[in-house]
Amino acid sequence: MTETFVIVGANSTGGAAAATLRTEGFEGDVIVVGAEQHPPYERPPLSKEYLRGEATADSALLRPAAWYSDNGVDMRLGSRAVSVDVGRRIVRLEDRDGVPFDKVLIATGGRNRRLSVPGHDLPGILDLRTFEDADRIRREARPSRRAVVVGAGFIGCEVAASLRQLGVEVEVVEIFEVPLFRVVGRDVGMVYESIHRDHGVRFHFTDDVIRFEGHD
Repeated sequence: MTETFVIVGANSTGGAAAATLRTEGFEGDVIVVGAEQHPPYERPPLSKEYLRGEATADSALLRPAAWYSDNGVDMRLGSRAVSVDVGRRIVRLEDRDGVPFDKVLIATGGRNRRLSVPGHDLPGILDLRTFEDADRIRREARPSRRAVVVGAGFIGCEVAASLRQLGVEVEVVEIFEVPLFRVVGRDVGMVYESIHRDHGVRFHFTDDVIRFEGHD
């Protein structure tokens, strides 16, 4: 009897798991369910080379798109899993029939934390997690335009640097006293702050966003 292994999450973890199953000799059915339309890809380039237009989407793929079909991996892309019925051994999908499984790996990853302040849903307020998000940011990132980056963690700092390279005026709002405070501490954070300031980034430390205002 053929065993079915379902992986929920077509991200780098899900893609790597599917590849490992095949390279380690698993001969059963492998099904990968993912909400995005893309094969598994690495996300770090989204805030750097891909955002700046220096790399293509294909270059960020974990493996070439054809690898999955060539190795018998059934990719159910554009399908969002909504629940796992452990008793009946079915992964239920939002827009199609459920997928039966013998074994299942939940590899859905994290989500962006969205600000719930007034005006958070106005046009022009963007976040970054997918190729499409990066595309939207790049379309807006024209020289002499102004951007506010909320948060000076790794992604915020990388986006700020990329936007400056694209000629955008950048200001960063950060609740801590230096960039990357929770990751590297105050002293190293001050070094990052100095590098960003040398490239024209303006910071607003120990401050927070209470609302967004505007019409467009």
